[in-house]
Amino acid sequence: MKSQCSKITPSKSTVYVSNIPFSLTNNDFFKLLEKYGKIVKVTIVKDRQTRKSKGVAFVFFLRVEDAQKCAQTLNGSEILGRTVKASIAVDNGRATEFIRRREYPDKSRCYECG
Repeated sequence: MKSQCSKITPSKSTVYVSNIPFSLTNNDFFKLLEKYGKIVKVTIVKDRQTRKSKGVAFVFFLRVEDAQKCAQTLNGSEILGRTVKASIAVDNGRATEFIRRREYPDKSRCYECG
């Protein structure tokens, strides 16, 4: 019997969200979207130099249905005064890079959380 993790399809269960408020952290966004279903990981894209949000996030759901429901409901909705766009992410072949946790040289900052 296959484990639950082997059934995950990152490209089909990941929601791409743009125009999110720059002040949101991964944890904030997780809390906003957990009502749609079990979230595996939230990644807010940040500038490498400044570590500031670029206003774009990827939300990896455990179930494809939850990702689809989130994308449909979230698209065109407003978060903290900004109208966000949401859709199922297009697979560029790099999905596995975002699933694994990374090691960071500077342990004093949590790059995953914000």
